[in-house]
Amino acid sequence: MPIMLEEITEEHLKEKDCIYNLLKQWIVEGKLEPAEKISDLEIAKVFHVSRTPVREALKRLEAQKLIVMKPGKSTIVSEIETNNIEQWYQPMSVLQQLATKIAASRMTPEHILHLNEINENFRIALEKNRHLDSFEYDKEFHEYILKVAGNEYIIDFCNTLMIHIQRLEYKHFKTGGKIIQSVMDHQKIIQAFEVKDEFMAQQMMLNNWQMTVLNLRAILNIPPEESSSSPQSNP
Repeated sequence: MPIMLEEITEEHLKEKDCIYNLLKQWIVEGKLEPAEKISDLEIAKVFHVSRTPVREALKRLEAQKLIVMKPGKSTIVSEIETNNIEQWYQPMSVLQQLATKIAASRMTPEHILHLNEINENFRIALEKNRHLDSFEYDKEFHEYILKVAGNEYIIDFCNTLMIHIQRLEYKHFKTGGKIIQSVMDHQKIIQAFEVKDEFMAQQMMLNNWQMTVLNLRAILNIPPEESSSSPQSNP
């Protein structure tokens, strides 16, 4: 497995979870590819640590289904599943709508200003084909709404789902897809927040996630009938 030495800084080495965070980042971005073998001994040598913290990091990644550990054999990066993409998008959509409902009553002008700034950075990154930056700004937009909502359980579940969603999107949205629509979706969400219209904010959030699924289906050539039902709004 290739180790991205240039990405490991002294600050990384000071972080308690640096090994886990970097391995997760490399898997999400595709720098560690599906089916690629991971050596705990090699990682331990690079980070100048024992194999114990490395194994702890690998167990966390296994729990999140990012790697597959075969005792006595090998540890490999898991494949990216594309036959049922709604397994991530459907619960994410529901959780994001709930967070949007909570956040709508808590939004201040300062919050809205910050969301507008994030969305403008997102638009610029998309126009300049800065793919990695655009993914990060999109993630930041949704994470900020979660932060305003302030429910730690929603945040934890969304973070786990986002790992798999970003892994899928990093790989496939670089090849195309009308994700510029997301900029307009975000703007409509912000406008709903401005007038404290929680129903409209939730609906726009639902539309945002549904459009992402439709774009992925088009890229992956998945007919709607071959995939499970698309995300539904809250009852």
